[in-house]
Amino acid sequence: MVALPLHGRCFCGAVAFEALSEPLQVSWCHCKDCRRQTGAPAVVWAGFPADLVRWRGEPKRRQSSPGIIRSFCAECGTPIAYVDARLPGETYIHTGLFEEADRLIPDRHAYVTSKLFWLHLDDSLAKYEDDTRHRAP
Repeated sequence: MVALPLHGRCFCGAVAFEALSEPLQVSWCHCKDCRRQTGAPAVVWAGFPADLVRWRGEPKRRQSSPGIIRSFCAECGTPIAYVDARLPGETYIHTGLFEEADRLIPDRHAYVTSKLFWLHLDDSLAKYEDDTRHRAP
């Protein structure tokens, strides 16, 4: 359990947010799209009910693949969040952007079949070959 709200922002501060609920999940993602979007070998997402995330500043959005909209700061380029049409009402935010990032502890790994071979997963977290949450068709 984490103290609420959770606060975060992009690198330059033009986009900031508050999450008013506990995360639905906190997950490592090893997919190629997340790696390409961030330049990192893997990322950690925290998912929240979209109606419980408050934004200050407007992130720029773009469709990265069918049904997936990713957002970023138009000023500094910081990748911020994504929404998936198959997960209606949910928003996933990069955990590293939160002031309280050390309290958002991952509980699973997604897309481990896309993991870089040199990245070793020596934890006991659940490992999924693809999505970690059931998506609507």
